[in-house]
Amino acid sequence: MIKLSEIDLGSALLSIFILIGFIATAFVFIRLTIIGINYIKINYSKEEGVERGEVENKNESKGF
Repeated sequence: MIKLSEIDLGSALLSIFILIGFIATAFVFIRLTIIGINYIKINYSKEEGVERGEVENKNESKGF
């Protein structure tokens, strides 16, 4: 069994940063998914309102 004192410091740091990178990438994908879902919901509700003849909101948001 490998002792903790025998682990190379560079290898340990590299492994930690790779793990942090995977976590950050997952966070970005989750955030982009939430933004995409909200964007689709907003656009779908606006199209529904136009089809029904309702007045659109005056504060139209463009983009995120």
